[in-house]
Amino acid sequence: MLYSPLTMATLKIIHLGHPALRTKSKPVSKRELATKSFQKFLDDLAKTCVKNNGAGIAAPQVGKNKRVIVVHVDPKNPRYPKKKPFPLTIVINPKITKYSKEKKEDWEGDLSVGLRALVPRSLSCTVAGLNRKGESVKFELDYDFHARVFQHEIDHLNGMFFVDRVKRKETFTEYKEWKKYWKNKKIS
Repeated sequence: MLYSPLTMATLKIIHLGHPALRTKSKPVSKRELATKSFQKFLDDLAKTCVKNNGAGIAAPQVGKNKRVIVVHVDPKNPRYPKKKPFPLTIVINPKITKYSKEKKEDWEGDLSVGLRALVPRSLSCTVAGLNRKGESVKFELDYDFHARVFQHEIDHLNGMFFVDRVKRKETFTEYKEWKKYWKNKKIS
């Protein structure tokens, strides 16, 4: 259960160059997961994702190298209009168990850097992990944007950044310029 918004805090997002973004995260034990302080951290991480209009966030992005991601695709989010919704979901110790061989290049950005670029990702994937109660969960992600978000956030847990996966370096663009020149342009 989420804490009251009155007790939830927004965490400070760290930026590219901070060592925590390049450090492999440690698994969360069921004992740690059950603590009140860790449950509050999960709420704060979720609030940070929503408040910053993210489609997702990983614990390393707030300087905590634990294997936790939040995914939330809200069609009302101005950064991701027309995307199919994905409910606010917290996954502990997520692991991709299956990838599609077929890949697609699409735009990605990150709350930890004001850049966008075209990144190739598998069109679908399966992710297993735990929910906040420590119960096993599994996601069959057939919608490419949802699969992309999960792959992107899990990369953070392994010390990887989307910039590491960019093949066409000429597609790097600052967010403001992306909105102006590339947002509505067909990818070729």
